[in-house]
Amino acid sequence: MSSQSPRPRRKLLAYLARVGAGSLALSIAIHVGFVAIATFYVVSVVSEQRKVAFTGGGSGDGTGGPAAESRHQVSVARQNATPVPSALSQKLVVEGASSVALPELPALGMPASAVSASSGGPSGSLGGGLGSGAGTGTGAGPGTGALRMMPFGLLQAPKSGALTGYLYDLKQSRARKPNPDLAKLGPKALAIKEVTAFIKSGWRGESLAEFFRSPSPLFATQIFVPVMAADEAPKAYGVESVVQPRAWVAHYKGRVSPPLTGVYRFVGAGDDHMAVRLDGRLVIDAGGAIVSGFETDRPAAPSYPYAYGGNDWILRQRRGFTVGKRMELRAGQFYDIDIVLSEGPGGLFCAMLLVEQEGVTYQKVAKGNPILPLFRLADAETATSPNAPAFMPGGPVWRAVPSPGK
Repeated sequence: MSSQSPRPRRKLLAYLARVGAGSLALSIAIHVGFVAIATFYVVSVVSEQRKVAFTGGGSGDGTGGPAAESRHQVSVARQNATPVPSALSQKLVVEGASSVALPELPALGMPASAVSASSGGPSGSLGGGLGSGAGTGTGAGPGTGALRMMPFGLLQAPKSGALTGYLYDLKQSRARKPNPDLAKLGPKALAIKEVTAFIKSGWRGESLAEFFRSPSPLFATQIFVPVMAADEAPKAYGVESVVQPRAWVAHYKGRVSPPLTGVYRFVGAGDDHMAVRLDGRLVIDAGGAIVSGFETDRPAAPSYPYAYGGNDWILRQRRGFTVGKRMELRAGQFYDIDIVLSEGPGGLFCAMLLVEQEGVTYQKVAKGNPILPLFRLADAETATSPNAPAFMPGGPVWRAVPSPGK
């Protein structure tokens, strides 16, 4: 048996050689080698990379680590991709101006809904960097992701309620024809003349109807415009290309109800003009320029000499913030309100309206001036400003509804 076995094996090998078994074996060996290398790479490298990118990490409480960071980034991306929620669902943030001259107000980019407020820039189109055509405005402000409010109002009315305002250009007619009184009187006297006529007319819209009006309104939840450039109002209303920053009037209207039944007084200042009518009665005229025969019914303390940047003129003209007339108001009852703001010669502008309730003790600053809350119609977070007096943060919120026909 053993002497005969080599011969068949030699025949088999010879046969395989003739059919190319050597090349086949070599090819198989090479392919097996490649498969082994690829398998090793996938298992040891790719799997390890996946572990680093998507698993593990964290502090053990399920909130930290790379996975949590990835979820956070996805969440932020989704939020940025969705429309901006309504003003009611977010805090309204108002920023403060940075300088009296305000050569450059902080940018505030607002979606076409929002919003200064205060100090930093105008509203309206004012948008977040205030938005194109809207003007510069308040900066980012406290409250990450919070909707910012502009000084002259929002582009869309919040569900919580607001005053509706329009801007009027006293220098031109509705048909965009020049007003001949501008050349005769000049912008300062023209503004005084027309605001006085508006108040004496009973605050009727017909008194301003002959002048060019902004195509769209703004919706204000407070009147808090620290000292800033007068051209911010036309920017806020999106008409800066056709309205020069002088001899303009802004008229806001609505119906408001106090948070509590009690006795109130408005306290405010305006450069050049700010006057308020409530329930058919002129309750405050706080402009540096006189447009009415208003006199407060509290002669013992007719004004508060707040000190802040840009307040020299108000101190000279009115001895500070004017204290308004006594108002007995009931919570739940709505009262018609009109507010008029105006600028005459241009340059700087401001309008700030606070409210004081009888029987409430307020913290005081220098010279005994009380730190009062803003008159506000929304729970807005408003930044302080060097160009405005100190005010009480988080003060009471009044209710507001539109006036009939608005």
